Amino acid sequence: MKKYLNTISAFQFFQLLRYSTLILIGIVFTKTTLTQTAIGEYETFVFIAGVVSFFWLNGLLKALLPLSSETENTGQKTIFSAFVVIQIFSVLAALLLYFLQPFFSGFLLNDKAIPEINLLLLFVVVGVPANLVEYYYLIKKQNKAILIYGLLSFFVQFVLVVLPVLFGYGIQLALKGLVLSSLLKYVWLSIVFITKREISFSKDFVKEHLNLGGPLIAATLLSGSAQFVDGFIVTSKFDEETFAVFRYGARELPLAMLLANALSSAMLPAFANKENLHENLRQLKKSVSKLMQILFPITAVLLIVSKPVFPVLFNPDFTESATIFNIYLLLVISRLLMPQTILNGLKISKPILSASFLELVLNVVLSLVFVQFWGIAGIAMATFIAYLFEKIYLVVLVRRKLNIQLSEYLSIRNYTLYSFGIIVIFIFTELIF
Repeated sequence: MKKYLNTISAFQFFQLLRYSTLILIGIVFTKTTLTQTAIGEYETFVFIAGVVSFFWLNGLLKALLPLSSETENTGQKTIFSAFVVIQIFSVLAALLLYFLQPFFSGFLLNDKAIPEINLLLLFVVVGVPANLVEYYYLIKKQNKAILIYGLLSFFVQFVLVVLPVLFGYGIQLALKGLVLSSLLKYVWLSIVFITKREISFSKDFVKEHLNLGGPLIAATLLSGSAQFVDGFIVTSKFDEETFAVFRYGARELPLAMLLANALSSAMLPAFANKENLHENLRQLKKSVSKLMQILFPITAVLLIVSKPVFPVLFNPDFTESATIFNIYLLLVISRLLMPQTILNGLKISKPILSASFLELVLNVVLSLVFVQFWGIAGIAMATFIAYLFEKIYLVVLVRRKLNIQLSEYLSIRNYTLYSFGIIVIFIFTELIF
């Protein structure tokens, strides 16, 4: 463990735990007496919570990491200030959700009521700020603490969500278990702040945090909203059963998303030090090369086995989810392009905003066109094309603006061969096999 445990690997493991918990909960749900409608209700609950919080939370966290690298060196305690900002945003998001219920229900959910609205509001208010726990440990480089917290928190979440369903109490009690697990994480965060004497507020830091985070919030809203746009297109054109099928398939390779995002986040504080730019580029290239050797082979195997495995892993009603899953597996190609890590770390956030805007427009247009021909599979394919376009756009921008060649942070030859290989396998499995 000492040999392999570092800031990057610990945070990657934590994100893997998070996603694995979601997958295991989904598997258990399909093996119980829960109907597809009930499962769709749970997915809608989590989906709506993400809609009102994902963009500003991720934007603020991306801004926090490079800023924290500077303030930690001077001994300033600024994480609590970031918590105050995120808490205020959480309350505002909950109020927005409360007053926009008719919009969500009538326009986006086919006139269906938002599931357990009171629980959902509480989930947003306490569950979203609780995400700061792992980032506190990341900033403090407490790698063991990240592992321990991840194992304990996600085990508790799994038990609290799954046990009510296994005992036949229905999806409502499972949602209460989910909210309770978020409350416990919030308590954990409060204890950390008190015991580590981190309760120190800085107006100057908040101002800098919001100045840097503003463009990142907008960029994340545009870029990250693609998955929510996809979901709303599905809910507006299909029923809850089809939405559940889409959501169970619309899960890219966990390792690709989690390890790539964790690598990017963990390197942001390093890129904040401009003097070590070339060394950081070499480290990024080395880390991405290692990920390629893991992620591309796993992707190839999953592309081959997903069709026969999905009906067994879940149930025959989710057979169509395999095609959606296969398309989302292709996102590994764009995930391993990381020009945004360089830009975020160097606090150059505005170009990311323009790239995200173009990606969102392309995704919406292609989704609305493709859904007419290929149904929910067309929506997934539009997402793949839009994501890849955004990364290529940023690669070109980094080369022109910073004079950093793609070869400095990516092994182009290996990347091209791997990408071509999984595209061939995808075509084979979907059209021939």
